[in-house]
Amino acid sequence: MATVWTDPDFDPSERAFYYARVLEIPTPPWYLYDAFRFGVEIPESAPTSKQERAFTSTIWYTPN
Repeated sequence: MATVWTDPDFDPSERAFYYARVLEIPTPPWYLYDAFRFGVEIPESAPTSKQERAFTSTIWYTPN
């Protein structure tokens, strides 16, 4: 998957920094798959989905 983003307010005379934040679609944790496969119950307090998050390294822009 790839995308291109352009800053509509970009001013080449000003310093800027950019980074991307990514959210994964909520997915079942590994123990839920095991519980289903082996037919065991999970505790009521155990979450049935999780959402991973990530962010990129910062990209710094400095005008010449």
